[in-house]
Amino acid sequence: MQTSQSTDEKTQDATDQPLNADQWQDHLAKLSDYGKQLYIDYRKQTGTCKKLAAAEWRLSTRSLALTIILLVCFAGGLVLLWAGLLATVGIAIFSFSQSLWLAAISLIALQLICLAWLWKNIGYVSSKIGFDHTLKSIRQLLNISKDE
Repeated sequence: MQTSQSTDEKTQDATDQPLNADQWQDHLAKLSDYGKQLYIDYRKQTGTCKKLAAAEWRLSTRSLALTIILLVCFAGGLVLLWAGLLATVGIAIFSFSQSLWLAAISLIALQLICLAWLWKNIGYVSSKIGFDHTLKSIRQLLNISKDE
């Protein structure tokens, strides 16, 4: 009985070794597959990041163009509003009140209101210039935290 038990153990040991080798090969094959999948996913994320940067570039150039247009309107508004509307309103106020000071103060107040509105719009449109989403995507891609 002793001999048959040791023969069974030897047979068991002999069959365990090929299984371990097969398991290692399977594990290495899985690691290789995971590496390939990781590489594919990383390439996809890099491509998405590139597309995002291109889209933000187009939006930023559009916002920059709109900002320039609004700045031109701002400057043109200074001239046209002063020459047109304010002259008309100033003459009307002076006709009714016969006060040069009241007409001047009213004209300045109207001009400041118009300038404040234009400046607010310029600030809003120019705030759209930037690559916030691209930078966030690159940080995620490179696993960079803002806190570091």
